[in-house]
Amino acid sequence: MSWTTLATIRKHLSDAEVASTTIENQEQVLIGTDQVQLLHKSLTTASEEVKSIDLASPHSAGGLSLSGVSWLNLAHANLVPETVVVAADQALETVYVEGSDYVVDYENGKIKRVSGSSIPDETTSYIWYFYFTIHTKDTDYEIDYSGGKLNRIAIGAIPDGATVFVDYTTSAGTVTDDLINQAITEAEDKILARLQEAYSASSTDQGLKTGATELSLTIVCNAKAMDMMLKLPSDESDGAARQWAELSRRYERQAWKTLDRFLQPRAWRGAQAISNQSWQHYQQESDAVGS
Repeated sequence: MSWTTLATIRKHLSDAEVASTTIENQEQVLIGTDQVQLLHKSLTTASEEVKSIDLASPHSAGGLSLSGVSWLNLAHANLVPETVVVAADQALETVYVEGSDYVVDYENGKIKRVSGSSIPDETTSYIWYFYFTIHTKDTDYEIDYSGGKLNRIAIGAIPDGATVFVDYTTSAGTVTDDLINQAITEAEDKILARLQEAYSASSTDQGLKTGATELSLTIVCNAKAMDMMLKLPSDESDGAARQWAELSRRYERQAWKTLDRFLQPRAWRGAQAISNQSWQHYQQESDAVGS
């Protein structure tokens, strides 16, 4: 029987606070169906959004009335940051200032006046903006979450040679089932190798279950630390590697403490020490032989 399970390990990992990073609007040029390497690996599954700007000039929303400080829905969502222009007239003689006169919800495509705005209440303002076209996974592009690679699909909606803007989250906490199962096997093998005769693989003591869980987590966290160190160099990867390594050390200390009462003492091997007296005797014998 096994003293711990994949579900138990995964529950502990889900509670571990390992840094993740959200990336927005990373620019990549997709040529043919060649893969491009994103700036990170180990992406959170389905966290990505691949976008392009297909407009040659800003979209004109026409004359719209901003009332009070209520949100006004524009015709498009996913607006391109810092591209919204609000003016009192179509000739752009009076252009209002974002943040001081109005605010924009870029993701949802909304705009509103702010308190103290220079925009007169309930008068016509003219609005222009760019918006993103959102592309569809497995129709327009393919993505390798583990390797952090992206490519267009030839028959998809992304033109060859187009610039895309990619959002995603790095998943420092993502651990595969295979890694967890292998860690459980290794941890329980280590325990069985030193288990006292009073216990066996079928023992059901809670301490063995807890210790096996902690030792399995030690192995998982150490493997993740090594994995993050091999990723593309970045401050985020280095920070995540340090956190995984610290978690591994913490779980290892606790594991051996928990398991101590179930295990045979470890036999340490080392060089045999020679006392000064023994050394002097050896030296005297050597001198006698030499004479």
